[in-house]
Amino acid sequence: MPIEFREYVPADAEPVCDLLNGIFTSAPMTQEGWAAWASADFTAHVAVLDGEPVGAIPLCRRTYRAAPDAEVVAWVEHRVGVREDLRDQGVGSCMQACAKSFLQGRGDVLLVYRGAERSDGYRFYDNNGLHDVAYIRTVSLEPTDAKIDGVRWLDPDEFLAADAPWLAIFHHCYGHCGGFPQRGPGYLRRLVRGIWKGAIRTHMAYAVLEEAGQPTGYLVLGQRQASPSDGPRQVMELAVADGSVDRARRLLLAACGRGAPVHYRLTAPSPLAPVLDDLGVAWPPRQGASMIMAHVLDIESAARKVWRPVPALHDVEVRVWTPLREGVLHQPDRPARTLTIELKEPMLSRLLLRRLDLAAAVAEERITLCGARPGDPDALARALPPCPWVYHQIDYL
Repeated sequence: MPIEFREYVPADAEPVCDLLNGIFTSAPMTQEGWAAWASADFTAHVAVLDGEPVGAIPLCRRTYRAAPDAEVVAWVEHRVGVREDLRDQGVGSCMQACAKSFLQGRGDVLLVYRGAERSDGYRFYDNNGLHDVAYIRTVSLEPTDAKIDGVRWLDPDEFLAADAPWLAIFHHCYGHCGGFPQRGPGYLRRLVRGIWKGAIRTHMAYAVLEEAGQPTGYLVLGQRQASPSDGPRQVMELAVADGSVDRARRLLLAACGRGAPVHYRLTAPSPLAPVLDDLGVAWPPRQGASMIMAHVLDIESAARKVWRPVPALHDVEVRVWTPLREGVLHQPDRPARTLTIELKEPMLSRLLLRRLDLAAAVAEERITLCGARPGDPDALARALPPCPWVYHQIDYL
């Protein structure tokens, strides 16, 4: 009997959860946890053989911030798995193709957090049209016995009940950035008490930096419950007012003062990246990095959300062409002319997620233009300006 590839239905809940628990044995999910995770903004692509799921790629729908003025609908892949005896037979690629079909009209991009560029897993995503748009490095900080003035560790209920000040600090720190699901009231509380507690079984600790009686920064520190008591902690989220390196350093040192190594994952464009120099920590090589990979599901839909009006292009139809497909980025009512951006698929992902300096790419011939006039590259660069992307571990699930 051939394998059937289709979208997830509620009756798949128990067998799909069991299948993925058998693959991801270090982070099994209870049926209750799965039900809570899959209750809203969720679907999956499923491979079924003899009535039994043998592969699944869960997807969570998120409003994803490409730039401060651009939000896209992203379907984020998690816990991708195929039954062991059916691996390397194209099952995963068929599930990816199935998802790209049934998600049409329901989202702008497909995203996944991935690591190990030389691995089979990375090549699987790359071969299936998901391409790097950001790189995430992990730095390790050694434990210290330092006590940092102004830093207070809060009870979980006290921290999560406050909400508004942490959201304000977050936007103060990262307001000019993209690369993360859009924040709103209750965001941290939902994640901490939901998937991180139910599936990954992570204990969280909460530090607040206070100056003149007011919070000016916070840090969420996670540790897997299965880890030894002196095992490494992970910075789940760190934000400080004004993007202050000094404030970030104080919070990180307070985390290191809890008697265990601290791992901090961040991107080079992060406003807090200079804290590494401040701490005397070397920037790690890319070979150990993770990345955010993306595939554009709908060119026109994504373009409507990320394009910025530019007077020089107001009557210009702007199209995009790759060896695999093409589409319209800007459609005036009465176009005076047509301009086509010609590029490869990996560049398309970067272009429509605002991760590309278009004028520089044209100058380097990584992108070519058809029908262009003098000044068009700079005008296009203003219509699709690049944005720094940041990463927060709390967003992984």
